[in-house]
Amino acid sequence: MMRNSPTETAFLPDVTARANTGSLRHEIRVCSTHADFLKLRSSWEAVCTTCPATLEFAYCELAAAKAFARGAAVNVALVYDGAALVALWPLCIAREGACRIARALGCGSNEEYGGPLVSDRGDERFYDAAVDALRSVDADVLEIRFVECNGPLHEALSRAPLSWVLRALPERWRLLSGYSMELSRFPTFDAFIATRPDSLRRPLRRLARRLSEDGAVEYGWCKDVEDARTVLTWLFATKRNWVLSRGLDAPYLMNDDVRDFFIELAGRTDLVTTPLVSFVKLDGIPIAASVNLTGPRRLEYFITTYDEAYAARSVGNLLVDSMARWALANGRDFDFRPYFSSYKERWSNHKSWYESHFVVLTWRGRLIEFPLAAEQARRVLRRAREFAIDPLRAKLRALTSAR
Repeated sequence: MMRNSPTETAFLPDVTARANTGSLRHEIRVCSTHADFLKLRSSWEAVCTTCPATLEFAYCELAAAKAFARGAAVNVALVYDGAALVALWPLCIAREGACRIARALGCGSNEEYGGPLVSDRGDERFYDAAVDALRSVDADVLEIRFVECNGPLHEALSRAPLSWVLRALPERWRLLSGYSMELSRFPTFDAFIATRPDSLRRPLRRLARRLSEDGAVEYGWCKDVEDARTVLTWLFATKRNWVLSRGLDAPYLMNDDVRDFFIELAGRTDLVTTPLVSFVKLDGIPIAASVNLTGPRRLEYFITTYDEAYAARSVGNLLVDSMARWALANGRDFDFRPYFSSYKERWSNHKSWYESHFVVLTWRGRLIEFPLAAEQARRVLRRAREFAIDPLRAKLRALTSAR
């Protein structure tokens, strides 16, 4: 197995700058085959007592199988406190141009929260040790998406060699807002919804009644694999058309890999008790749907869409209402995840901030600065066009037509 050279490891976190980790030690388990990954199951499940859905073994096992099929490598950083496993960090590593890029094991959308699985989320030493373990990972760059600001992972990463380009950006450019419903504070859903703006809660019942006038309405989630396949096929096709019609950039929607991941995950999930794929159906046909990542503490509203023909019925809000009721009844908070949307803001009673990081693991990893700089330049041009060039063109067209 390749290891980072002494020159390369000079780019890694300064061990003396982090908190004393005492008896903590780490190792990197290189998984070359699916069978290698399966050997981690018992140790993994001993650690993940209350982990997010994307760090459960079943999710990561499927992600690892897909990674092996693409020819990618899988490394798992393991952190021990004495003989006890206290943290693990599964990574998929693939070459992109001149660099080996490590990312979270995932469905292929690159939209999962990044970071390690730890046995005690309140012990900052475990996060420091997990970041320290990166010095042995066979990659040049580690991309970690959506790290919550002011959390222990964010603090541990502050001592790592991050992208110069991203660090140079103003904070308002780096941070993404995230929205959630903290439902566990409320005894009933009615108690929660009473705290939301009138403009949201008052129309819900009226809109539901109007939708029922169009046909037989069903709210719920897919409880067998064939229904999940049907709804997922509709969801991803509808989402793809929505993105294309607006000229947006969402590479993972341009093929069926992510859709197929969740179809296969449905076959490994107890769909009777787990709302992996939720929907609003009208006369048996989906008109709104979502992929939900359901962990022991929260439900993540992961990939969603709706039929724009029913926008006047606000079917997206009716789907949120249905799933939020389920979340509260089953002891979960509801996470809308990062990126602003007005409907998220109206539903949410908690706002947080997230930042994505590029940790440079080797001298070669600094090559990542060039595409990151190019992306920021494109971002500046898009903003200039939105706020200056497009309005100016509109005024010129209006003047020309007036003549």
